[in-house]
Amino acid sequence: MNSKKRMFLCATKMFICILSIILSTTLIDSKGYTIKTELINEKTLPIEQVVANKDEEKVEETNNTEETKEVVENNSNNEVTKVETNYQQPILNDPISNIRNDYSNTGTYGRLYVSYYNVALYDYNINTTSNQSLQTLVDNQDSAAYYYNGGRKVIADHNYQGFKVLITLNPGDKAYIKLSNGNILTYRLIYKSRGYNTGPDLIDINNSSFYDMSSDLIMYTCYEDGIMGTLWVLE
Repeated sequence: MNSKKRMFLCATKMFICILSIILSTTLIDSKGYTIKTELINEKTLPIEQVVANKDEEKVEETNNTEETKEVVENNSNNEVTKVETNYQQPILNDPISNIRNDYSNTGTYGRLYVSYYNVALYDYNINTTSNQSLQTLVDNQDSAAYYYNGGRKVIADHNYQGFKVLITLNPGDKAYIKLSNGNILTYRLIYKSRGYNTGPDLIDINNSSFYDMSSDLIMYTCYEDGIMGTLWVLE
């Protein structure tokens, strides 16, 4: 009798053990259907493919600057509506508009704008004003000398006050002068050369006078042991 009880208890334990193993891998739902937890209804991709897809998404995002993206929205009727949104490069700043909206000091003649540099222009008369006055105009902060010489308009200022910008320019670059009355003149660079200031004359490296060259405006500044001279035409 004892041996039968032992066999019965052993069989019961074994049955419970097997049942627990089965239950750990299956679930019985309320309708009596067996759902295996090991099964996955959705297909999965290898990790390498997932990474590749993410990389492709990043590349696509960087190329969306000028493309049209579709934004999909669900409305109340569960219909799909496509909303197109245009992505374009930002419009470059209009220098004329920026200058027109700048109300900085225009000196006695106007204000010069060339590349990153701008400065107030003050009239200087070479026939009635002393050289000391010309020196004062170029020495003052936010002040450049504007005068006529040899039948040409001339602008001069120190390179250490910002007029070294002339050294960085190339033919075709633009400069602007906003006059005291608000009108804006546009000039285009046609010639740039190292040279020398002899006092009465400005000459280039070929010993030719800047005043004898065809232009509407001369701008110059100190450069190394001489000057950097530039010629401009009015557009």
